[in-house]
Amino acid sequence: MTLTRNLIVIGLLFLATLTTGFWRGSTESPTFPGLLHKLVGLGWVIYTLIVIYHAGRTLESRAALFVAIVALAVSMVALIATGSLLTMPQHESFAWLNVHRAASAIAAVAGVVTVRLLILSGQ
Repeated sequence: MTLTRNLIVIGLLFLATLTTGFWRGSTESPTFPGLLHKLVGLGWVIYTLIVIYHAGRTLESRAALFVAIVALAVSMVALIATGSLLTMPQHESFAWLNVHRAASAIAAVAGVVTVRLLILSGQ
């Protein structure tokens, strides 16, 4: 696949993760939507990391791209950690939900910046 197709797939997986997250939050019994949200989110994380690794492997060392990739990776780890905490009833609170939402926004911004830097580098 070309980089453009890979980036489209990453965007669609991110939108699917957001959609299943909203679905999970609005249902009475969040078991199936929660499981689907976790699986789609994990697929998004793994696919994104693979694509960025292969696209950035041939690039020269660039500080801005490295910072964007690190921000994306840290936000993905934060999403997984806060998502795990939200599934435990004793840790379910608005504070963790807000951290989860903020990590989603940071991941979106870092993803856009990473894609922009990859496109500018000629990939």
